[in-house]
Amino acid sequence: MAKNQQIPSSIEIELVDAELFEENESKLLNGMLGITFAVSVAFLILASSIGEVLSNNDSQMDSPLLPGDSVELTFGEPIYMPRHEECIDMNNGQDADYAGYGVGYEPSLSIDSMGNMQITAHKDLRWGGEGNPFAPVIGGNLDSWYACEDGEMTTWDYWASWFWVTTDNGSTWDHADQFEPTPGNLVNSAIGSLTGGGSECLGDEGDIAVDDNDIVYYLDTTLEDNWWHRFTEGGESYEMGSVCQRMNTMAADDRPWVAAQGDGIIHYLGNSGASPPECTGDTGRYWYYHSENGGNTFSQCYAMPGGWSTISSENNGSYVYVAQEDADTGSGSVQIRISDDYGRGTGPGPSDGSWDPPKELGPRNGNCPEGYPVVNNNEAGTVVVVWADCPNGDIGAWDMLMAISYNHGETWEDSWSIAPDWGESGGITMYPFVSISENNMVSISWYGLQYGDDGYTEGDEWYLLVGAIYEPHSGDEFKWSIADPTPLHIVTSYEEANSDVHALHDFFETVHGPDGSWMGIAYQQNIGEHPFEENEEQRYIKFVRAEVISDIPVPTLTSEDAIQGPIWIATDV
Repeated sequence: MAKNQQIPSSIEIELVDAELFEENESKLLNGMLGITFAVSVAFLILASSIGEVLSNNDSQMDSPLLPGDSVELTFGEPIYMPRHEECIDMNNGQDADYAGYGVGYEPSLSIDSMGNMQITAHKDLRWGGEGNPFAPVIGGNLDSWYACEDGEMTTWDYWASWFWVTTDNGSTWDHADQFEPTPGNLVNSAIGSLTGGGSECLGDEGDIAVDDNDIVYYLDTTLEDNWWHRFTEGGESYEMGSVCQRMNTMAADDRPWVAAQGDGIIHYLGNSGASPPECTGDTGRYWYYHSENGGNTFSQCYAMPGGWSTISSENNGSYVYVAQEDADTGSGSVQIRISDDYGRGTGPGPSDGSWDPPKELGPRNGNCPEGYPVVNNNEAGTVVVVWADCPNGDIGAWDMLMAISYNHGETWEDSWSIAPDWGESGGITMYPFVSISENNMVSISWYGLQYGDDGYTEGDEWYLLVGAIYEPHSGDEFKWSIADPTPLHIVTSYEEANSDVHALHDFFETVHGPDGSWMGIAYQQNIGEHPFEENEEQRYIKFVRAEVISDIPVPTLTSEDAIQGPIWIATDV
């Protein structure tokens, strides 16, 4: 926030000396009256001068934002996620300048009430050795995968997905507790998953959530099931003991989502792509699982039919939200499912428990490549859903839509396009992600590529774009800024020829700091060619922090808010 200009501590004013004649009492009285008059004049002059300074300051200072105003952000220096030092190998095919960084993609990001953050990312499964154990099916040389093994080409330091933490608000990052290097081959890890914990739990990709007690929950899928991890102290204390804990939920989960609230209430939304064999009587692509004991046990098999989906929940309130494509179709609509009672009462069979029927939010005029409608919320009842739309195909001009509610999703404003005005050529607005501060700053981040006159062509550059508005309403326009000046990816001749727009993969995530004065973004950058996989790149996870410069008004506490707990507010920066 712009600081008020300082009013001078003293204002020099020339006063005409009053001549006091003390010849008698009358003259003394006249003299005192003269002094009083002179001082009065001085105060009038002083008040006039201060009023002028205050008037000038009022015209020069930044006023607090009004609903619909853009929020000014300034971006720090991006940070690459580290590898374990003992696993750095200058001969593993990485670009030498990046050998100290972990290769990964599709980062998930979470934050606790102290500003501690956690990032997990997909490992590069085709880079755990020059061969692979599935060569008879997918091709290549038959061999095991390896992690941190001398003489073998590897890009990860342990068998679980990457898991990094920061306890200084994003200034530095390290590996979480018990996620130390676990060298060996795939057979070693399979044994370790039965006899060990932490980084020995064989995992592929995961998601993270934090409950109202600042317990960090980390779900890492094995594709066949999921491993379950818990941390305290922002990720610096592992709370799961020495043996990997299976969730014992669904099979064949391709993209897990997890949300947490209250005291250990966990929501797990799994993407099976088909009805799991253990779930009879219901059908669907996405399945919801519910826990109220920190993930020790879960309810089973509640179907949420629809296409690509995401989930979010209040931290200390009772609302849970699932945003979905209405179906696995090329066009249709985006819908939202809402529970006002922690998602309780759900299970197999006809009962919907506390989930209301889906509400339609807006259209889908095309089927973007693996683009999820993303939902997020704050504790004040603000809920936002954003999604990319592809009415002109994968390499035509994309659109980006948003819907917002200020009363826990009971009513919604008309959805509207928030895509930039890129002229007739247009561009790509891929994987928009939304975060909301407690003072109703709504930020949208996305991977963007603007077309030239020739459309999608070799040499086009992808960038990370960010915009924010205080209390947006239907029709408001975002002002977009490039958050990282380095291109995230440059289109190759192969991608142009094959209309391939998937180089940056399926998603990334953002958070707002607890007091609303900053935001963090975890995202992907491609650097150099893959050492042995054709037409692929080396992928790296980065983090950038953005400071909020604008003066965002402090929200008013209601009696209900006071009962639930404090609302974090933005402070001067």
